[in-house]
Formats: sequence, C-alpha cells, structure tokens
Amino acid sequence: MVVLSDRVSALHISPIRRVTALLAEASERKELVSFGGGGPSLPPPKEVSEEIVKRITEDPQGTSAYSGTRGYLDLRKLIAIDWEKHQGTKYTPEKEVILADGATEAIFSAYLSIFNKNDELILTDPTYLGYLESAQLAGARMIKLPVSVEDGYQPNLELLKSLVTKRTKAVVLLSPDNPTGRIVRPDFVKGLVDLAVDHDFWIINDATYRDIIYGKDNQPRITTLPGARERVISVGSFSKEASAPGLRLGYALGPADVIDGMEKVKQYTTLAPNTLSQNAMIRFLSDGVKERYLQNMVIPTYMKRRDCMEKAIEESLPEARTVRPEGAFYFFVDMRRYLKSMERDEEEFCNRLMSRKGVVVIPGSFFGEKGAGHVRMTFVSEPEQRIEQGVKRIGEYVFSYAFSMAR
Repeated sequence: MVVLSDRVSALHISPIRRVTALLAEASERKELVSFGGGGPSLPPPKEVSEEIVKRITEDPQGTSAYSGTRGYLDLRKLIAIDWEKHQGTKYTPEKEVILADGATEAIFSAYLSIFNKNDELILTDPTYLGYLESAQLAGARMIKLPVSVEDGYQPNLELLKSLVTKRTKAVVLLSPDNPTGRIVRPDFVKGLVDLAVDHDFWIINDATYRDIIYGKDNQPRITTLPGARERVISVGSFSKEASAPGLRLGYALGPADVIDGMEKVKQYTTLAPNTLSQNAMIRFLSDGVKERYLQNMVIPTYMKRRDCMEKAIEESLPEARTVRPEGAFYFFVDMRRYLKSMERDEEEFCNRLMSRKGVVVIPGSFFGEKGAGHVRMTFVSEPEQRIEQGVKRIGEYVFSYAFSMAR
C-alpha cells in the first residue's frame, strides 16, 4: 500500500472549497440563494476583457509564452506606482516586487521563505482559513489572538503583547478582514509595528481587500510607519479589485531579501505567473481603468448590497449580533442566541438551511474556534432582491423551528 507523506496527511480539504464544489453541482437550482463563496459577481472591466481577446488574437505565441519568475517588469512597475499612490511607500520594482498565482501563493511563498520549524505565527481567531494549513506546511505553530463581536472584531494590543515570545516569527494583519469585514484601528497597527521592531518579527500584511472600502477610507497605511518597511511583507490580489479571481494573479512587495526567497520558492512550485493574466492586469492598472471601475461599479454596487443585507438581518434576525462591514465582502453573524434554542451547532444549522430553505451560508467555526456559533454571509454574490429573499428565508427557518418546539 502506498502511504502519503505525514505532511499531506495532516492537511484538510478547505471546507469553503468543498462548499464551492457543492454550489457548482447545484448550479441548476435557480431557487438557491448563495451567501457562501467570496468570489465577486461582477464582470471584470470591459478594457480587461478586450485586452485578453486582443492579446490572444494578435499575438497567440507571445501571449502563451513564459515570463520571468518574478513576472513582467512593466506590471511590477505599475504595481509599485499604484502602491505608492495609495499606500505612500516606494518599492523598487526590479528588487522588491514579485507576481504570484493569486495572493494564496504569495502568502505560502512568504511562509516558506521566513519560517523554520516551530517558529510561531500569530493570527486572529476567527480569521481567513487559508492561512492555517499553509503555515502548518511551512512548519510554523499557530498562536491565536481572539476577537469578538462585542469588541467589533478589533484585536486587542495588550493581549497581542502577551502572546509574543522569542519564537514569534510573524503576525498576519488582514484589513479589511475576512470573515468579519472590520478595518483594524490605527492605534493597533502602530502598536503592532512597534512590537515588530522591538521583538524583530515579520508582519504579513494581507491587502487583498485594501481597495474594497465603504465610506471614509480610514485604512491605516502600515508601511509608512517607522520601522515597518523593513519588517512588512505586503500581499495583494487582482481577484477582488478587478473581479478576476479565475485569472489567478496576485503579488507581494517587501524587502529585497524576502522577495529573493519567494522567487526561489516560486521557481520550484509554479515557475512563472500566468502570462495572459499579466497582460490583462497591465491594462487594468493603466489609463485610470482601476479607479473608474472601483468608484463607478464595484464600490457603489457592493455598498448597496451591504446596506440591503444589514437591513434584512435587522428585520429577519433581530436576535443576531454582527458588526457593519467597513470593507471586504462579508457579515460575520453571531447566531448563538438562535442556535442555543434550536440545540444545533452552526455547521448542522448551515447544512439544514441549505437543504430545507435553499440558502447557503458558511459555518463560523471554519474560521477558528472563536467562530463557533457564528455564520459568514457574503453580500456580493446576489442582487438586493435575492439578498432580501435569502435572509428572510433564514428568519423563517429559525422561527418555524422555534414555533414547532413551542407547540
């Protein structure tokens, strides 16, 4: 019998990818309302689609050829310009920027570049589940920093200080956040950078949602703080801001030595980033395409859907608790008052909700122990009418169960 490695045997299939597969199988169910996956429901900008068609038509060989491992320099220059414009920090495109097959690969390459066995990685709990298994593959030990709805899902700096040890190698900062939608406070970011300077650890700044912000942009500019530039690895993605997750293109910016390390890792994993995707994103970052698309399409559309879901939750689930998302795509909803009366955990609740009411939400425990009793609800996948319909169905299911128990 062929035995798999201990490394692979310890991994688990991503539960959200499992839900995504179920959704694909159930795509013919038109009545199904999905608040599940985090993929944008808008098409990419027309300029991006036109560029893809143009490139593959006019230069099929060049468009299908390898690029260098770090990706096209023209695109890295545009990323550096965009980062300086919006984040206030200069990066040298030749040495301090690398392309990746999505932010997921960028994070994993960063992990493999900085972690030794049993180094410690501090993450909020709940947090994006993609950090956990990849850190385990890299040999790191996870240390959890709990956050709660009572505190607006904001991390506590004093608690973070108590978790830092001699083995702390990195802290992940995701803001705006998945699954909670919160933007971390500037005072926490400053305190985090001060800790990194004092204790000499990395900050992995996941900026996947940095441009998906509703209302006033109060997102802290972490790399402008004293000492941060030498200790921050920033990761970005075109999946959300360009509505192009299937093109699988992300990037990282950071000190030259860590980018060198990530290039070595990429040489032996994916070799080089997708050429067609790079051409498409060069167009996205040129001539104001990105700014027009975000301000005229993405932000207005998703803000309306966010506000619609917030109102629907208040009306149909008055005992639920949540925090209004300042950015990203999600409400993280505390359902414990309902689940207690139903004598259900949130995973069983989600399974029954899908089968009986045709509504998909993600169990909060998928994002960590502190997510138990919560559900994540995505507001970007459905238009307002279906958002209202889906949340109403959740309320009907909860109250029909309560009524049946009371009889």
